[in-house]
Amino acid sequence: MKRPQEIRAPPRDWVEVLRVAYPFLRDKQKVGDLVLFGSQALSIYMKSPLRSKDLDLLSGQVGPRKVEALSKELGTLDNVEVKANTVHTRMFGPRMMTTYAIELRIGGVPFFVELFDRILDGQTPLVLQPYVQVVKRWKLEIWTPDREAIMALRLSFRQPEGITRFNATRLNSFIEENRNRLRFNQVASIVRSWKMEDWVEKNLIDLYQRNGLRIIGDSKIIPGIEKKLK
Repeated sequence: MKRPQEIRAPPRDWVEVLRVAYPFLRDKQKVGDLVLFGSQALSIYMKSPLRSKDLDLLSGQVGPRKVEALSKELGTLDNVEVKANTVHTRMFGPRMMTTYAIELRIGGVPFFVELFDRILDGQTPLVLQPYVQVVKRWKLEIWTPDREAIMALRLSFRQPEGITRFNATRLNSFIEENRNRLRFNQVASIVRSWKMEDWVEKNLIDLYQRNGLRIIGDSKIIPGIEKKLK
């Protein structure tokens, strides 16, 4: 499916969708492993939530019937129009990742709700389990990765896109705002446990070579990275 031109929705719009989608899936559809993902996971730890083109949720328990039910539920919102539901699969060697997407218009603006059944290079959501916690925000109790796991995920974007200038700037803003609570040694430990060190190193090198940007604390996560950036 070819997406419309990216226009990022203000937080008030995607938070409205989250307030419907999250409790509907978790409570009514009994999706017990539902985790808030993507840029919204950054936003939950920031004073000012980020604009976003989509709402990312992670679950190994969501299938076509639950997605269809969610689509109908979202269609009851006054400012929301449901356009289409799609399913996309991608292979990572023997691993398959399935993404369910609900295309919406919020006040006429394109917006997507995306539900992933895998993360990283097709790994099971269980790899996130040790790092997930409940956070109270926007009148919800939301399961989401902790700060260190979020940073590890944002450093592990798949190639060839890797870490874009836009995403690097967002991540650095998140780090600046949470610097006193972030444990960089724990981020490094998570990256190692996921066996993503080489991937993260390549992303950091590519980011610097393309944009002259570094991620705050990168040397604490990938020791010796400075020498490879020269």
